[in-house]
Amino acid sequence: MKLPHSTPHAAGRTPHAKSAFTLLEIMLVIVIIGIVAATAISIIDPGGATRDARRTQAQVQIGQLATAVQRFYMDTGRMPSNLEALRTNPGVNNWKGPYATRINQDPWGEEYVFTSSGSSFEIRSNAGGTEGGPISSNDL
Repeated sequence: MKLPHSTPHAAGRTPHAKSAFTLLEIMLVIVIIGIVAATAISIIDPGGATRDARRTQAQVQIGQLATAVQRFYMDTGRMPSNLEALRTNPGVNNWKGPYATRINQDPWGEEYVFTSSGSSFEIRSNAGGTEGGPISSNDL
């Protein structure tokens, strides 16, 4: 006589659950790796690439603003009182703007400094206090 084949359930054993990672655990590990990598890259910053990129971006933005100021001056015969006058008409005759659609902050999150006297002007960024020093439209 043949005995029936017994299964682990029949012998009072519980089935072993498969061990695997859940999607949540995998996503958590990926996020942690991303945070560690971003922190490491910002600390390492080989060759000051981030600083150089910000300085270049500020120079480009200052150049664009300087061109807008010159166009304002050519149309109105006077310097704008501030950079906002490039976006909205300050009540000046012959204003043909907007000369700039928006006035960005510099790459360090600070406002550009605009000064003028007569027919000369300067647009400056303090460059976030970096070792290269301020960036000025006079240097472009």
